[in-house]
Amino acid sequence: MTKQLIHTLNLNNRGVLSLIGAGGKTSLMFRLAKELTLTGKTVLTTTTTKIFMPTQDQSPETVIAGSFEELVKRSESSLNRYHHFSAGSRCDLSTGKLIGFTPDIIDLLWQTSLFDWIIVEADGAGQKPLKATGPHEPVVPRVTSHLILVTGLDALGLPLDDDYVHRAKLFSKNTGLAMGKTVDEQSIATSINIEIKKVFAVNPHLIKIVFLNKADTKDRIISAQKIGNLLQYPTPISRIITASLKDEIPVKHCFTIHPTKQKTKNLIS
Repeated sequence: MTKQLIHTLNLNNRGVLSLIGAGGKTSLMFRLAKELTLTGKTVLTTTTTKIFMPTQDQSPETVIAGSFEELVKRSESSLNRYHHFSAGSRCDLSTGKLIGFTPDIIDLLWQTSLFDWIIVEADGAGQKPLKATGPHEPVVPRVTSHLILVTGLDALGLPLDDDYVHRAKLFSKNTGLAMGKTVDEQSIATSINIEIKKVFAVNPHLIKIVFLNKADTKDRIISAQKIGNLLQYPTPISRIITASLKDEIPVKHCFTIHPTKQKTKNLIS
């Protein structure tokens, strides 16, 4: 079983990867950046929303650039020193967060061919394990080639309220699960279907992957399998991954979905 997520995700050659959802997007972004860098790839980590300022362990350098021209100039300079760094348009001193770029800036940056991979956190979740997206979300650049929807399995068994679910009332409306009721596999699967179809309607050509994170126990792994079975077919999802990012070997199960028969095949168990 491989330790590297980039192999499980088939992140070969070059591309733009957008992360949406909740429950581990930032951790996944920097883990993928580290793995890609070790293979010799040049990687930019950034956001179209906002993230906490990267630590030195996450990113050796963070570039602040207020314009596209400045971003290109500073990127060229940083690539002389590092294969991976992060960038944003400014730092919000009141929150300590890095404010990202508009999708158009990401589109233009990709056209410069400066990077092998641009990894974009394209959704905010208020550090909660589960969310429903508003009408203005997610903020996915047009040049995105791979999209990963992250979901935190630690939401299972918790009450549906604003303490645990970002936009809990919208999640309730989308899934039919009443406020205060326990979040279960069915409600998570229903929400995933809605969010994936929302992105599919905008860009049907994306490689769409569901990443069920925090599979830290046997019960959560079993629940992840139930969620995978509940996802509607036919579906635009190409792969469903159950993982625990805190583990050295993170992937517990990987299901690839046959493009014509719409059946899942367990690649790792």
